[in-house]
Amino acid sequence: MKLFFSTTSPYARLVRIALAEKGISDIELQLTDPWKDAPELLQANPSARVPALVLDDGKALTESLVIMLWLECQRPYPRLLGHEPSTVLSRIGVAMGGIDAAAAIIIGRKMTDASFDESPVGLRRRRSVVNALSRLEEAPPSFAGSTPDLAVISAVVLLDYVRFRFPSVNWLPSLPRLDALAIEMRERPSFADSLPREMSTT
Repeated sequence: MKLFFSTTSPYARLVRIALAEKGISDIELQLTDPWKDAPELLQANPSARVPALVLDDGKALTESLVIMLWLECQRPYPRLLGHEPSTVLSRIGVAMGGIDAAAAIIIGRKMTDASFDESPVGLRRRRSVVNALSRLEEAPPSFAGSTPDLAVISAVVLLDYVRFRFPSVNWLPSLPRLDALAIEMRERPSFADSLPREMSTT
């Protein structure tokens, strides 16, 4: 299998963590800049987005939640939906909404300029990020010490992405419980090895 990913994409990070937590290591990692429309990525995903997972039979799976669903079907254990799937899925939805909003701000900046943050659309996206983080801070997912479920994974990916992309903004709330969870998860290689960072230019 081959996974197309970028080091800044929270969506690709979700899949990288899930693969590692499932114990799937026989996979080729293809570092890709999705903004450059690499032909091989376009072949795997016509939308030129990461992650894209090309299976051994040549089929390509795209979109992080689709890939994680496939992982749960193909390798049920360890379970990433935990013992209360509805609770886990509810929290994933909140986290994904925050990730989508944060990514939309970055794309808005790229397509317009830094003032996008203060535009009506930018302000709504900021509100969505804050609301998602605040909701998760109120009732953070817990880690029992074996395998983190997707609620934990998605909450930490959201927080780390926001900290990475918005290091000095004044509109983020205090998030001590989520920060503590993220610090705890960095003890695991799946989280530590996939922390967001700028793409190398070399």
